[in-house]
Amino acid sequence: MKLSEIIDRDKEWSSRLSQQVDHRLTHGIAWILARSGDSWLWLVVIAWLLWQRRQLGWQLLTTVAATALLVFIAKSIFRRQRPSESRMAISADKYAFPSGHAARAAAVAVTLAAADPRLLIFWLLWAIAVSVARVALARHFLTDVAGGLSLGFIVGLALQII
Repeated sequence: MKLSEIIDRDKEWSSRLSQQVDHRLTHGIAWILARSGDSWLWLVVIAWLLWQRRQLGWQLLTTVAATALLVFIAKSIFRRQRPSESRMAISADKYAFPSGHAARAAAVAVTLAAADPRLLIFWLLWAIAVSVARVALARHFLTDVAGGLSLGFIVGLALQII
């Protein structure tokens, strides 16, 4: 299969998924899931944990910062445009690959699962849900979130090993 065929299929499947959230309820659920991966929200959580003098706050801060740096570098290299059908949205950047939300969600999920392994499945499902929501809201293509999830899992696992 040629790269152009993969890209065409990615756009087609991503568009199909985003058309599934035209209903007010499904759009609202996707929006809430996507927002749960926002950097500002995690910075508030991190600040609260640091204020509580919890080591997990430092672990999450390192995870979120390392992930953000690598996503920034990757977006600067790849410069993939977001889907043209993106609904009205304010964005910190105009590039799509890799998805920062997916990367952050995956890295945070690994860090939180390491802190409490009983919640591993919950956090992994949450990271996937955040990622799918970004596609459903037409902010990313499926390959953007696949790349973001992969990057985030690698960062999260690498920081657990260090």
